[in-house]
Formats: sequence, structure tokens, C-alpha cells
Amino acid sequence: MEHRTLFDAMAERDAAVNKVESNTDSNWLRAAEAAIKMLAKSRVNGFTTDDVWARLDAMGMTGQVHDNRALGPVMRRCARDKIIVSTDKYAPSLRRHCAPIRVWRGI
Repeated sequence: MEHRTLFDAMAERDAAVNKVESNTDSNWLRAAEAAIKMLAKSRVNGFTTDDVWARLDAMGMTGQVHDNRALGPVMRRCARDKIIVSTDKYAPSLRRHCAPIRVWRGI
């Protein structure tokens, strides 16, 4: 059996994230980034990806994405670009059977 390292797992994660993003419509990616930026500016107490999905729904964009995981790369890019930062807080997801999801805030 091959010995896998943490670096192997990280490389596989990054490849999966890149694949999802490259297969996502660029208009949807721009809309998701706009929704995140709006929430980052307007939500003093933070926001979750549920809030991003609600904003995308209000924009008529929820049905435009082939894979719900497509939001992950946009969140990561916004964090890397110092638009948002993760907090140490979690909230129950209304979309994912009350699973805990991270609370983000704008920088």
C-alpha cells in the first residue's frame, strides 16, 4: 500500500478545487464574487455561505451552477485576496441539515 502524505492530500484537494472552478460558468463565478463582496461590506456580524447562496438566489443565479461546490473556490479566492477572513465561529446551515458552517467577515 502506498504511503500518502498530507502534501499528497493537499495537492489532490487543490486539483479538485481547480477542476470545479474551471468547469463553472464565468458569469456565475463573477456573480458569486459580487455576492460575497456585498455581504462582506454589509454584514457587521459576519455571514455564511448560506447567505451567499441566498444572495445568489435573489440575483437569479442559483440554478446557473452545475455543482454547489463551485462556491468553495470563490470563497478561497476572496480570502486569499483579503476581501474576507474566516472567524472562529460556526452557525447551523439551513441548506445542509443544520451542519455547522463557518462564519466569515469582511476585512
